[in-house]
Amino acid sequence: MKVNEVPQDGKILESSGVRDVCYATDENGDYKQIISVGWDAKNVALDFTWESIYEECEEIKKEVLSGEKSPLAYHLHRLIMTPEILSDYSGFSKRDIRRWCKAKHFVKLQKEQLEQLACALRISVEQLTSLD
Repeated sequence: MKVNEVPQDGKILESSGVRDVCYATDENGDYKQIISVGWDAKNVALDFTWESIYEECEEIKKEVLSGEKSPLAYHLHRLIMTPEILSDYSGFSKRDIRRWCKAKHFVKLQKEQLEQLACALRISVEQLTSLD
């Protein structure tokens, strides 16, 4: 791809401030890093992915409201995290994170544990304990 052919079909990336680095050849045939704000095919894929995540979050919300899952399960999914990632960020074991995704275990968390989880998720304790 030539430098002047790098797609600039901004939509998702443009509005988020995120940019892609693409490699294209200049007039001398040398590779250069060119910033792109996206391209249509990627925008369609990202739209589909975010829509799927949103739908899955709505299902998890229902499970939280029914008392089956905890708000932690919702926030993990909403923030595209796994128990393994949160374990690494928070210092808690993966096993504990998985347990706390169940409402009956989540309600037993102490204030300090909630604060540590919220900090690792970069949300407030109030957000962590609700569906906001």
